Amino acid sequence: MEKLREVFVSMFEDRVGDHGPADDTVVFGSESTYGLESMDTLRFVSALLPLYGDRVYDLKVEGITTLQALHEQLAGEWRKP
Repeated sequence: MEKLREVFVSMFEDRVGDHGPADDTVVFGSESTYGLESMDTLRFVSALLPLYGDRVYDLKVEGITTLQALHEQLAGEWRKP
């Protein structure tokens, strides 16, 4: 989880500051706290390839809104609501 936050902050520091979002802050999607667009989501997920490998290709886009949701998907715990 902490590694996701580090990557997120390194990519979007100009919008989030040094500390990054809480686990449940909406960071992607139409209700994003930081006004990130779909291209930003794609850039972020692409940056995760070196860390998570092929698991990144299995991510369900509709499930990526918070860092916690992303973490759960990468850990294989995500279930569609």
